[in-house]
Amino acid sequence: MNHEKNCDHIALHIGFKIAKLALEAAAVAAAFCLMKEVHKVHKAIEKKEK
Repeated sequence: MNHEKNCDHIALHIGFKIAKLALEAAAVAAAFCLMKEVHKVHKAIEKKEK
């Protein structure tokens, strides 16, 4: 029984690490998309001013 509990604990710990990595990757992707949109807006404003 103790071995089962330990395995469950390790699996849960690994699952949380994977979830944390997925959230970090999503945050990086969101930041990249945001910067891409800001760049588009900036270029559109520059084009309009010319």
